[in-house]
This record gives sequence, structure tokens and C-alpha cells, in this order.
Amino acid sequence: MLNVKILATVALLIAIPVPIHAEDGIAWEVHGNWYANQIALRKGDAIAPGAVLTAAASTGASMLILLPDGQRLLFDCHNAPSCTQGFRVPSLIAKPDEDAMDLFAAVRGAMRRPMLIMTTPLPATTMETESVIAIQEDGRIRLKQIFTTLPPGQYRMSLQGEGDAQPSVQSLAWSGPHDETTLPLPHPGMYRLQLYGSLGGERMRIVLLAESASLFPARQKAFTEARADLREWNETFPGWPVHQWLQLFLQSMSQPESAKP
Repeated sequence: MLNVKILATVALLIAIPVPIHAEDGIAWEVHGNWYANQIALRKGDAIAPGAVLTAAASTGASMLILLPDGQRLLFDCHNAPSCTQGFRVPSLIAKPDEDAMDLFAAVRGAMRRPMLIMTTPLPATTMETESVIAIQEDGRIRLKQIFTTLPPGQYRMSLQGEGDAQPSVQSLAWSGPHDETTLPLPHPGMYRLQLYGSLGGERMRIVLLAESASLFPARQKAFTEARADLREWNETFPGWPVHQWLQLFLQSMSQPESAKP
């Protein structure tokens, strides 16, 4: 009977989720079976600075961890001794500010939901960007807000909203940065836009959050601050997945407050 009680207690402890702290990092990429303080890890899980990481003995086990002070840490092991000996996640170099911790919380929450992200490989000649854009009273957006560097020409434009089964496709005759062309949107939310040149090559990919005029200033301010943090971290620790993080951050802002963790 005692053994049954002990086993039940152990099972209960295992089922309790590990608490997430504001200064925790994120397991961004997990290849192989990894553990933090003997708890199995998956992509998107919280990683505390100072945690001990181990991996099941395998060939090519690796994990990429991102911390809210900008550290980008790659751990890998290729044999049983190095995998089982483990690695310790370093302490934070500096205490992250509130904006950084809010960004991590937003991305962690967005990673738990389906995400409208380009999954096909990005051609070398294709520009990738993210944006917040205001919807006018007539339900349209001004394309010059996102096509700031697009040269004049004939293009084909593909637009798909979150939840749309298929994108809508239309031609675009673009005259330059002062072009007043507008595009109707059925509702606020996340959209992905792909722009193709006259010869069929993909010129640009944009993930954008379309917001009402009342919400746009706050969303734009938060996005600008998040982008500045990510660019600063990428300069200090090259290799940050800046575009993916900005897209996840936009996703987090598109959620209703009631749906946020």
C-alpha cells in the first residue's frame, strides 16, 4: 500500500507544470530528447537561467535557447558522455527590462497557437518584412504604408487572411512611393501578402497586422519597441530569428485579451 501511495505522489508531481518566471528564456529549437533539471523539454518551453540541461545519448542532439537579455545559446552533444554530463544555462548578463520580458511572454503565448507564417523556403531575391497598418474608415488600407521601397511596375499580389482557405490574387500597377492605391480588408487581424514581379518571381513577403484606427497607435508603438529590442540583440548575438519573432509578436497582439495566457 505504501508503494502505491509513493507512486501516486510521484505521478502527481510529474503532472504539475513547471512554473514560468518572467526572466525565463525560451527553448527555440529542440532536436533530440532534452531535459532541464530532469524534466523533458519541447520547443517553446520556458528555460530558467542556471538550469542544467541533459540529453538522451544520440547523434546530433542540439538545442537553441534564447534569453531575455539577448543571449543566443546553442547546445549540442554527439556522444553519451557529453549528453549525460549536461550543460548549465548561464546567468543573465543584465536584468532585462519590462519590455523585453513582455516580448518573451507574448512570443511564448503565441507559440501555443497556430501561426500564419510562410513555411516555404525564402528565395534569396525575396524581401521579408512585417508591419502594423491602420484600417481606414472605409475598410481599406493604404499600400504605400507597406510598399515604401517598391519600385514602379506591374505586379501580382496574393493576400490571405488568418483562417482563409485560399488567398485572393489580383494585379497591381504600382507607380511608386506616392501611389494612393488602397486595398479592402474584410476585418482587422493577421494577413500575409506575397508580391510577384511581371516575370513571376516572388519579390516580397509581408506578414502584417491590420488594426482599427483607435488601436493602431498603441499596436504600432509596441511593435516598434519589440523590433528595436530584437535588432539590438541580433547585433550583439548574431543569428536571432528576428522575422519569426516579429510575426509571433504580431500574432500575440491580434489575439482577443480573453484568449491570452
